[in-house]
Amino acid sequence: MHDWENYVVSLNGKPVSINVDLGLASIAPVLEDSFVIILRVKMNQLDARGMPTDAEAEELLKMEEALVTMLARQSGATLAGRFTQRGIREFYFYAPDTLGFRKGVNQSMQPFSGHEWLSQAKKDSKWENYFSVLYPGKLDKFRIESRRNLADLSRAGLIRQGPMLVEYFFDFHELESMKRFLSSPELTGFEIFSLPNKPAAAQQTYALILRKKEEPDYPWIESHLVPLYTTAAKNSGVFVGWQRVLK
Repeated sequence: MHDWENYVVSLNGKPVSINVDLGLASIAPVLEDSFVIILRVKMNQLDARGMPTDAEAEELLKMEEALVTMLARQSGATLAGRFTQRGIREFYFYAPDTLGFRKGVNQSMQPFSGHEWLSQAKKDSKWENYFSVLYPGKLDKFRIESRRNLADLSRAGLIRQGPMLVEYFFDFHELESMKRFLSSPELTGFEIFSLPNKPAAAQQTYALILRKKEEPDYPWIESHLVPLYTTAAKNSGVFVGWQRVLK
């Protein structure tokens, strides 16, 4: 099942925009599609951050649509994602072989002769390019899940109702690590809802649940949730997620 998501990371102070089909992670690596096709395109119209202008973005979208159609036809390839940085966009496809990829790329790029590009195809049976280049790391995955959680609350009309009670879920492998986490300055104002004195039998972790009244919005993810995530990690813990408390 396809599950497309876009997220932005910073590399040497410059933004890198990544668009990836997260749904592929549940089935990857696909043994039948053990070759990666990579097309690198030099963009022509950039803003100050090295990202495409609106006109360039529209051209790149048309390019992507042509590539998806032709590479699927010529080599049975599937688009896994793309990344954009410093005037470059790279497309990543996975295919069962490399036989028709050059023909597919050449035909796709004919209407875009004003762009410089190069392509390659190589064995990638473990889908290393997908997981190392495109797929988000743990913190970025947490950010994505938090944004989706906020979007669900917004669609339900709950964001505009003022402060809401939020539950925060953490897992710790050691009791002392959990205690150090609870003494952190970032935990000021939180109510301890569930404080285990022994690990859960199934996961062998201490499942801590905190509560706090919040007015969540998208900046709140960076200002509040990310510091909690980082502090939990420093204390050998995992910020599993959060949810609105249903009354």
